Amino acid sequence: MKTDAETTSAAPPTEKGANRREEILEAASALLLEEGYAGFSARGVAARAGLRLSHVQYYFASPAAILAELLERFVRRYGEEIMARFASGDGSGEERLYRALDFLLNDEAYRRDCGIFMIEVAGFASRNALIAAALARYYEIYFDLFSGIVKTLDPSLSPRVRARRARQCVALIEGMSMTRPHMGPKGEVDFSAREATRAIMRLVCGE
Repeated sequence: MKTDAETTSAAPPTEKGANRREEILEAASALLLEEGYAGFSARGVAARAGLRLSHVQYYFASPAAILAELLERFVRRYGEEIMARFASGDGSGEERLYRALDFLLNDEAYRRDCGIFMIEVAGFASRNALIAAALARYYEIYFDLFSGIVKTLDPSLSPRVRARRARQCVALIEGMSMTRPHMGPKGEVDFSAREATRAIMRLVCGE
C-alpha cells in the first residue's frame, strides 16, 4: 500500500456514481474484515466487488483513500445509531445514556468493526497523512456527538468543561471497548453498559 497522502478522485454526482462508490466501499469493508490491513489492496477490493481495477481507481486514488472514507462512514453510521437510542423513548438522562451505551458496547457488528478500524486502520495513521487526517476527523465527529450528550446530561456545564468531559467520555468508552475482549468474563462484568453508564454519570454530573 502507498503511504504518502493522497486524495479521492471526484466521483460524478449521479445516482449511478453514488451506487458504485457504495459498492466499492462495501467490498472494501468486507475485505478488511476478512484479511486485515496486511491483505488490503485496491486490486483486492476490485476483485471482491467484481470490478476492474481502473473502476476502483476512478473513484479512489489509493487504498489509503478507501480506508479514509471507510473510517468516516463507520463513525457517522454508528454515531447516528447512538444518538437515535439516546434521543428515543422516555426515562432519565441516565437511562437514555444506558440505552445508547448498551448498543455501543454490545452490538456484535460494532464490536467487530471497531476492532478492525481502531487496530488495523488507526495503526496505519502514523505512517500515512491521509489516514491520520481521517482519524482526526473520526474523533472530531465522536467528540461532537458526546458533547451533545454531555450537554443534555448537565446543561449547567460551561462549553469548555463540556468539551473536556466529552473527550474524557470518549476515552473511557474507547478504552473499555478495546480492553474488555481481552479480560474474559470479569471484563464483561466490569465494563458492562451499566458500569460504563455509572462511570460517565459520575464523570459528567458527579453522581
